[in-house]
Amino acid sequence: METLQLDAKVRTGRGKGYMNRMRNQGSIPAVLYGQEVDSIPLLVLEKTVEKVITSAGENAFLQLKVETNNGSKEYNVLMREVQRHPVKKTLSHIDFYQVSMSEKLETTVPIILVGESIGIAEGGILQHRLRELAIRCLPADIPAAVEVDISNLKIGDSVSVADIPASEKVEYITDPSTVVAVVSSPRAEEEAEEAEELGVEGQEGPAAEAEEQNAAE
Repeated sequence: METLQLDAKVRTGRGKGYMNRMRNQGSIPAVLYGQEVDSIPLLVLEKTVEKVITSAGENAFLQLKVETNNGSKEYNVLMREVQRHPVKKTLSHIDFYQVSMSEKLETTVPIILVGESIGIAEGGILQHRLRELAIRCLPADIPAAVEVDISNLKIGDSVSVADIPASEKVEYITDPSTVVAVVSSPRAEEEAEEAEELGVEGQEGPAAEAEEQNAAE
């Protein structure tokens, strides 16, 4: 896996006014912490971080180069706690967790479905149920994503975590029985939706009757 690099600088100012000026210059606040690092407040360029997230996801492993008044220092980190504005969805804050290259860690990576399913070609409907896979491995072995081939899935077939080819360097810790994807028939989808609608109506019925009785009393 190629190691991504990101530049950061120590955050020296405090207060709302200071942060507004930094945001106007394209920077957002961040913090670096870990077993070997005390908490360090940082600033990173929002556009650069967005590029990293686009290419490697929000749990990306990367090399963080921190600039200080006394020079620079590099840290091997994972991105954690990526926060966004609730309305604008722009980045607002990021946590960087320093890791040891010699110790295995647990994280999650996206699952990408590849191939053209036989069942879809026959009119089936694909349901992608599991989109992230929990793994354990050394930091340098974290994959950008795990690919799951759905080419042989016919209508009614499914693929689970247990069906994902084993890796020598990466351990999958998600429950092996967890379904990753399934190809269902259009009729099965309709019946599931009808059953859900009936269930909701059935739940609302007694509640509505109880309210009417209370009102009458």
